[in-house]
Amino acid sequence: GSSVGSSVGSSVGSSVGHGSSRRRATPWLPNAAATLAIASSSLLLPPAPAALAADVATRTAAEFSSTAGFEEFAEQGGKMKADPSCFFNQCKEPTQACFTNPACLKGITCLGNCRGEQLCATQCFARFGSEKLNAWLACTLEEEECVSTGVQQDTQAFYANPPPVVGSFKPSDLEGKWFKVLGYNPKYDNYPCQSNTFTAAADGSLDNDILFRVPKPSGAGSWQNNFKEKLVAGAGRSGGANLVVEGKMFGLTFHEDWYLIGKGDGYRVVAYRGDTQQGPYDGAFVFTQQADALERPGGQKMRAEIDAAMRSAKLDPAQLAQIDNSCPADATSAGVSAAEASKEKLEWKDVFELTEWFRPGTIRKQANFDPAKM
Repeated sequence: GSSVGSSVGSSVGSSVGHGSSRRRATPWLPNAAATLAIASSSLLLPPAPAALAADVATRTAAEFSSTAGFEEFAEQGGKMKADPSCFFNQCKEPTQACFTNPACLKGITCLGNCRGEQLCATQCFARFGSEKLNAWLACTLEEEECVSTGVQQDTQAFYANPPPVVGSFKPSDLEGKWFKVLGYNPKYDNYPCQSNTFTAAADGSLDNDILFRVPKPSGAGSWQNNFKEKLVAGAGRSGGANLVVEGKMFGLTFHEDWYLIGKGDGYRVVAYRGDTQQGPYDGAFVFTQQADALERPGGQKMRAEIDAAMRSAKLDPAQLAQIDNSCPADATSAGVSAAEASKEKLEWKDVFELTEWFRPGTIRKQANFDPAKM
């Protein structure tokens, strides 16, 4: 669903700001990682040369809005809170599982290098995604908050005044396979080769089988992703939604309200609002039953109806971007296979870059960072 990008971003904003906690790691860790955790304290070692040139974040939680999440902190220089001991005590088991797995550890440093950038983080998950990485992120960012912004999020106002929905909606209106052909929010909606297959469940909900691709930074090929989620009929947090989606993606919880703002022969128009630790987000997209429906006879009439539906929700139809559904045969499966994981080798820079999680703001972001080349 639309939550693909938003959940990703929340797991990477931890690489912003400047932590202040200084505690020792427990001794079970591999020597290099344990040494790094201790070295993250400026009481024990002087800052590395890279730290001297780093852009140190200084803004406190009190300077941000009540809806601010990791993304806003990343963009506006928020000072993150980090507790190194939390990684090794409260989150001992997932940290041990991840830090003793080279592919998982490289996934962590990949996310750290992204500094909150949405597409970069999505590419890291496509390259290094695994259940070990999901479990580590769930514990350190969400369950135990080893890294946090310090803002108590309040999204009530964000969900107020929902867009008007069509009066005749029923969940069966979405059953079957649909192609996402137009997207409104470039951060979340416009990944290529998107299809959603909705199947009615026995409890009246809809199971959604999602396919989409993440382009590789080099421009050569992409990673094929597959996610599943459940949509339940309900008014949601806004009180005006048709469907509610809640679940976990990349280890982190997300919530979305879906609004069917337009429907016609062969198309559906959906607006959404959602939130994660990344912060609140919104957007819209268009489903059609044929990937090239807007190019076929009758496509102009369909587009006119879609634009009218967008305007009824006070959304600018000119902001809808065409999604590339050409789907060339150059995609590889996202995530790390067992065979690939066994081949990953750590370099010293991978271990050193973990500093960015224990003491955010230490290392300057690499120019032209490419997750595919790690």
